[in-house]
Amino acid sequence: MRILSDFDGVWTDQADEARAIQRHYAHVAAPLVGRTPEQAEADFADFLAATLERPDEHGWWPRGFLTAFVDEDELLATGAVSRWLDDVGEHPQADAWREGLRCGGYETVEAFGNVQFDPAMKAFRAARGHSLVDGARELCQALRARGDDLVVVSNSPTWKLAEMFAEAGVDEGDGVRFVGDARKWWIESGEPSREVHGRRVYLDRPFYRDVVADLDPDVVIGDVASLDLAIPAALRADGTISPRARLLLRRNDRSSRWALEQTALERDERLVDEVVDSVLDLASVSLSG
Repeated sequence: MRILSDFDGVWTDQADEARAIQRHYAHVAAPLVGRTPEQAEADFADFLAATLERPDEHGWWPRGFLTAFVDEDELLATGAVSRWLDDVGEHPQADAWREGLRCGGYETVEAFGNVQFDPAMKAFRAARGHSLVDGARELCQALRARGDDLVVVSNSPTWKLAEMFAEAGVDEGDGVRFVGDARKWWIESGEPSREVHGRRVYLDRPFYRDVVADLDPDVVIGDVASLDLAIPAALRADGTISPRARLLLRRNDRSSRWALEQTALERDERLVDEVVDSVLDLASVSLSG
């Protein structure tokens, strides 16, 4: 089989990293907005809860399009909260945050969030590491022995994928390939798009589309349906890739109900065919289902 896999959230567990980034965001903001670190964390939790009340409207907004929904990935929380505050979200502390961050030298709350994300991520990984899930090496060995081709495609840089797999004892080659900087998030324009289970999903993602079309995968696995599975679903529907391609969602503790419940939809209406609990489930996946 030809397997296309996402990386972060599929081969890694991100929950602790996401929470560390949220905590960093709140603690750096605290003195600027006149709150203690603990109060800022509580404010952040309230802001995030507000975005989760309408996840179809909140999430990651690069280039002016909602590219992934806030309830799909915990790493989207700081970006969603920043955008919500900039859009004049209502909360007793919201004005203090907006004004405090502006006086602190940030044109928007989103600008503040963008500055904080990378340092927070790097600090977490330096302190805690960010290894692959247990069993990753054995899975790659099993896929190679079966004759499968595994292509790991990520928004992260290729060197990061190669480095982390190497640390787990997996080198590129012999049926394993890494494709970084995939820009799955890049939406060129508002059309084409489609409504999936009540949410608008944008499909003009030329960089990721080219990757998927070139690979023509038999199986696609990801943890964020809008980023990882929407383009394969569209290409399957229009005949660009195999009509028998299978779309797997890797479930985690915070997986979106919107994505999980799509398996009940008709095949042409969904982005998710099956839900799996681990990337290790690829060992039992076959073309025959």
